[in-house]
Amino acid sequence: MKSLISLWLLCFLLMGSASRVTPEPRDHHAMVFDTSRNAVVLFGGNGNGESVTYHNNLWEWDGTQWSKPEKGELEGRSSHAMVYNPSQKKTVLFGGVIPGGLADNSVYLWDGSNWSSLQKGPSARYSPAIAYDEKRKAIILFSGAGKGEDEMWEWRNQQWHEIKLPEDNRPNPRTRSQMAYDHVRETVVLFGGYANGTSVGDMWEWDGIKWSQINVKGPGARNNHTMVSDNHRKRIVLFGGKERSSNQLYGDTWEWDGTSWEKVSDAGPQPRDMTAAVYDQNAKRVLLFGGRDTNRKALGDFWAWDGVKWSKIH
Repeated sequence: MKSLISLWLLCFLLMGSASRVTPEPRDHHAMVFDTSRNAVVLFGGNGNGESVTYHNNLWEWDGTQWSKPEKGELEGRSSHAMVYNPSQKKTVLFGGVIPGGLADNSVYLWDGSNWSSLQKGPSARYSPAIAYDEKRKAIILFSGAGKGEDEMWEWRNQQWHEIKLPEDNRPNPRTRSQMAYDHVRETVVLFGGYANGTSVGDMWEWDGIKWSQINVKGPGARNNHTMVSDNHRKRIVLFGGKERSSNQLYGDTWEWDGTSWEKVSDAGPQPRDMTAAVYDQNAKRVLLFGGRDTNRKALGDFWAWDGVKWSKIH
């Protein structure tokens, strides 16, 4: 009898594991957290294979499981920019690389049920830095690869506005950088990226009027890292990335408290770049999905950072 119960339990667990639906392994994708629905929104990216796969599906995580919304498909793309706009209660997607290897400048909005398209945005590009400025209620888009490497744009009042920058006292044009909102300084912070043929490790902040460099010791030069704002602990959490000249992939975790960087972990997800992460405001933890490993293989693992340690979800 005990053996029959054990066999039944094993079959039940195996069936549950087999029925679990998760996003395909990918890199160059994007994720946001929709605060109005308490849902993680993941879209696009590249998959494994001899030819490049541009994922065209949207996935959502409700805190327990993944699902594919019925009307979530859109033209496949990678290296796009995506941010949640709480003023509109919609996810904003911009640009990226579409099939054929072309840079795009389309703008789409996801409301949780449907995609809608807007007029074309800034010039076509991929891998720009993007963040939502909570104090000024505006989306900030900086640089990227394509026609707009030297441009900076702001999305407010449902329109794009170009911000004319001076020639000096500003970050160099770059791609594969990251920005996040600093709840302590009430500015948008930019770190790292790829500029002038090398990975960089400089740090800047945007106060809505001008850029100012922050000269502090912190993570080494890198690009294709991820950086998110933990508004509960008022920290910016940075993970992973790659130093281009040495091809060094990182698996370290750093936190910025508004004054200094601290390396808080070397354990957790394996070293990777081109991953995506969000801060889950409902569960109060950072969530990270996928990326690319040292063998240039797309990953499909899912992790959570609670401010102390990483835990693997699947």
